[in-house]
Amino acid sequence: MGFLAEITAANRSAVERPDYLDRLPLAGDRPRPSMRQAISRRATSGSLIVEYKRASPGRPDPDLPARTLSDFVRLTDRPNVVAYSCLATRPRFHGGPLDVYDLARVGRRPVLFKDFVVGERQLDAAERAGASAVLLIARLAVAGLLERPLAELAASAHRRGLEVLLEFHREAELSEADGVAADMYGVNVRDLDTLTIDPATAEATLGAAAAAGRRPLIGLSGVERPEDAARFWDRGADGILVGTAVARSSDPGKFLDSLARDPRGSRA
Repeated sequence: MGFLAEITAANRSAVERPDYLDRLPLAGDRPRPSMRQAISRRATSGSLIVEYKRASPGRPDPDLPARTLSDFVRLTDRPNVVAYSCLATRPRFHGGPLDVYDLARVGRRPVLFKDFVVGERQLDAAERAGASAVLLIARLAVAGLLERPLAELAASAHRRGLEVLLEFHREAELSEADGVAADMYGVNVRDLDTLTIDPATAEATLGAAAAAGRRPLIGLSGVERPEDAARFWDRGADGILVGTAVARSSDPGKFLDSLARDPRGSRA
């Protein structure tokens, strides 16, 4: 069993637990800023989405340095950071909807509910946590792991006031976007079946998505150095999501500054 099928099965059990929605408000009680607009406003100079996470299962040492949400927000408060992402997955990642809720309260930016979303209960959690957007993964549709089709999940997210970030890895997955009312598109460098970083596959997918006009377009995962960010910028990304490298950095602000788009570079 690949990682994606394994984590989806484990996560489904966690989502079905009676306490999954505990301590979340019954309805979103705060205005939710648009993540799409935040990214689009700084697309020319390059938008960054910074991820709050407790663990990175693709690493030999998965546990990340512990930081409070307040410290995370303070240390990543940079002009090019336009939004946050927050892991809401309990198995292996040690996150949960309450992390999203707390980050939406502490931070002043849109928050992405990042999880292996397969059904309505997770959309309920995203709405109640105050997220601005939710991640949907095309690979889950290809693998037959969704409770409802992608188009229906996207429509259901919109009814809850959530924007949709639709993620791809392989170029063949782009066809899954047909008929899906996504607000943003992302290309993950990591193959979720094997957890290996595959830049060549992701770069081809990024180029095809840009050529198809899938905007705003976000590079997901695999950014460890400025050179990694530059590859995304050079291939037409409007924004980049970065997580593990920020968590491990002794100076997150300086690291985030180093990922800025070079104004002399070209945008595909």
